Amino acid sequence: MRHAWDRLIRKQWLIFYPLALAVVDLLAFLAVYVAVGGTVHWSDFLRANFDRWQYVRDHLLATFSITPQLAIAVFAGVVACVLTAMIRAPLFRAIAGPSYPLAPRRWKEAGTLALFYLFSSLIVWVLPLAAPAGTIFEQLAALIALVVAILLVFADYVIVFEGLAFLPALRRSVQLLTRRLTAVLAIFIILQLIFFGLHRLYALYYEGADGVFILLPLSQILVESFIVLFADLALIFLYEQIRRHSPA
Repeated sequence: MRHAWDRLIRKQWLIFYPLALAVVDLLAFLAVYVAVGGTVHWSDFLRANFDRWQYVRDHLLATFSITPQLAIAVFAGVVACVLTAMIRAPLFRAIAGPSYPLAPRRWKEAGTLALFYLFSSLIVWVLPLAAPAGTIFEQLAALIALVVAILLVFADYVIVFEGLAFLPALRRSVQLLTRRLTAVLAIFIILQLIFFGLHRLYALYYEGADGVFILLPLSQILVESFIVLFADLALIFLYEQIRRHSPA
């Protein structure tokens, strides 16, 4: 963690990568929000964005049907995955090395990374929401999503740094995880506690105010982006440590 912090303070511009990702996510949800007929009002949109996955469940998944709104949501999700791949690949290399590349090195790398983010998003986010609320199936889906998220924690790093294809990258992530399971679980637990605390804190302001002040979502984006960046720093350095002692 000390090395991760040293890298962060020496490369303070790294914060712009997760900030860009936050903007991509915000615009993707805006497309979904407008498509399902949400009120075009600043405060209403920001409140919906605060619990965006619950909004998606209520408006798209609760009464699942093939509609233009669902098509727009799927398209927005795919575009977000592609842009995420285009941003996170150079972020990983900027963390691990001295350069600041502006794009993935190869289109194949960007495609594989986008496919992984699409797959992980479907399993980790959409699957729990598709299960009936308040049932054992919802709890089971949430448990599966958590296990998959832990198993694939190194997969995107493997795609970028080792150049593996989709399925080999998944297997490699599981292999690396087994060598530092305790450390990865500790990071996951800490992140879950931090994000839960932040969610409860910001909920007091989103739910209690008549209108949403512009600095509230901006501060939330900045704080969460910093946490995501620090998590990537810690996980990439852990990944590099494991890889040095683990044959490919």
